[in-house]
Amino acid sequence: MKRKIIFSAVALVFLSAIILAALPSTHGIGQKVCLAANLVKNKAYAFTHPLPKGDFSGNGNQGYTGDGAGAERVAVLMYHYIAPKEYDDPNNNSIIALEAFEQGMDYLYREGYYTASLSELEDYVHGKIRLPEKTVVLTFDDGYENVYVYAYPILKKYGFRAAVFLIGNYVREEADGEFQPDQMSFMSKEQIQAAGDVFEFHSHTFNLHYKKEEHCGKVYAATRDIPMLKEDIARMKSIGIDTPYFAYPFGDFNYRMVRQLAGEGYRMAFTTIPGFVKPGDRPMYLKRFNVSSDTDLHALLNGSWG
Repeated sequence: MKRKIIFSAVALVFLSAIILAALPSTHGIGQKVCLAANLVKNKAYAFTHPLPKGDFSGNGNQGYTGDGAGAERVAVLMYHYIAPKEYDDPNNNSIIALEAFEQGMDYLYREGYYTASLSELEDYVHGKIRLPEKTVVLTFDDGYENVYVYAYPILKKYGFRAAVFLIGNYVREEADGEFQPDQMSFMSKEQIQAAGDVFEFHSHTFNLHYKKEEHCGKVYAATRDIPMLKEDIARMKSIGIDTPYFAYPFGDFNYRMVRQLAGEGYRMAFTTIPGFVKPGDRPMYLKRFNVSSDTDLHALLNGSWG
C-alpha cells in the first residue's frame, strides 16, 4: 500500500510537470505559474535522482549527550572583506572594519573559544566527535588580499585557524605590486602558500561567482547552470583546489546543484542562512552567520538562533 502511494505521488508530479512544461512561455502564463512549473519539475527530478551514496542527509543528534561535555551547537562565522575603519562602508555588510575584526578576535580569545577546522566540523555534524563547548568556525569568502594582509597576522597571534573559500579565477601567480587598502585585490599563490599555517583553502567556484537570468524572469547564481558548474568544478580542481568543502556563491543553491557537487566529491557546503550548526544537520546545507562592523559577537554567540 505504501509503495502504491509513493508511486502515485511520483506519477502525479510527473503528470503535472508534463502539463506545465507544455504551457506557453513566461510572458504568456505569468511569473507565478512559471515558478510553480519549475518547482514541480525540480520535485520530479529529486524523486528520480537521489543523492549519490554518502552521508549527506544528516543522521540525528548523536554528537552531544547533554552532559555538558561538548558543544550543543557551533557558530560558523562568515567574513568577506576587511578594511581599516576609514575605508569601511556602513551600507555594505560584506565589509568589516579592521578594528572591529581585531576586537572580535580578541573577544573570542579572551572567552576561550576554540576555532575548529572544517574536517572537525564535518565529524561533529556526523556525530563522530565532540567539540569544546565554546567552538566557532571562521570562514572567509572570495579570497581577498586584505584577508592575508590584515586577518592572517591577527589570527596567527591568537593561535586561531580559519577557512578561505577562493574564487579560483582570481588567484594570481604573484601579488600585483604593493597592497593598496582602497583597491580590490585577491590573494596570490605565494600568499596562499605562506598563510597555510593559519588558513585552509576551499572552493567558492573557479569563475561562477556572478548572477544570470535562469527562468521566469528570476536572477540566480550562475552555479545553477549544471553543465557550467560541472566544467567549473573541473577547472577548480585543475589549479589544486580539490577539496570536499564548498561555499555557495551568494548563498544560492538548489537540489540539482547539491547533487552535482555531491557527485563530484563534495561532502559539506555552506549557505548564507543565519543559524548555528548542530549534530545531525544536513552537511550540504550548513548555516553561517555574517559578521560585519556592527555585529555584537557576544550577543550573536549567546543568542537564541535556531
